[in-house]
Amino acid sequence: MANLDFYFSPGACSLATHIALEETGAAFNPKPTYTRKGQTRTPEYLALNPKGKVPVLVIDGKVLTENTAILTWLNRTYPNAKLLPAGDALKEAEALAFVAWCASGVHPVLGRFFGPQNFTDLPDSADNVKTLATKANAANFAIIEKALSGGKDWLFGDWSVADGYIFVFFNWATKLGLDVSAYPNYAKHFERMQKRAAVQRATAREAEALAAMDKAA
Repeated sequence: MANLDFYFSPGACSLATHIALEETGAAFNPKPTYTRKGQTRTPEYLALNPKGKVPVLVIDGKVLTENTAILTWLNRTYPNAKLLPAGDALKEAEALAFVAWCASGVHPVLGRFFGPQNFTDLPDSADNVKTLATKANAANFAIIEKALSGGKDWLFGDWSVADGYIFVFFNWATKLGLDVSAYPNYAKHFERMQKRAAVQRATAREAEALAAMDKAA
């Protein structure tokens, strides 16, 4: 059994991997790392991951980064968890393509809301960044909404890590106060996700870690 150290920041995109780890049932050592406190920019953390990002999964001393890579490794290592569609190579690839789009397409757009000043050097232009991000995010959410149409509970038939990933984004959207009224399928998906035991365990652990961080501040 591999020794797993999981570095995450409460509420960050690492929640997608956090949920997947809980779905596998594997034992792991949670390592809360607070981006708001700059803990992903310390020399110690940068020695672990020079990108200064979460998540990081250390597997028997070997470092693996990026949600897409970690989720792929978890799927292959814990096949009984069925983190990606099994028995159909094309369907598995389609789900993995959706995961990759979450990382490369959806996340960067929503990231503009959290730090608009990082996307412009023009004075008084942060609001313009948010305005453009709102339009781009609406287009992304429309794709997700359509993917969940037809009465589907999950994106690819059975639950997969793609469902865990889009849960993160709807959670962000609600906390940011974005208008999500145009996405009823997505909203129902979010409600279903909240009822999964793995999601409840992961979000509870992250809430505890966040409370501990705030208390120590």
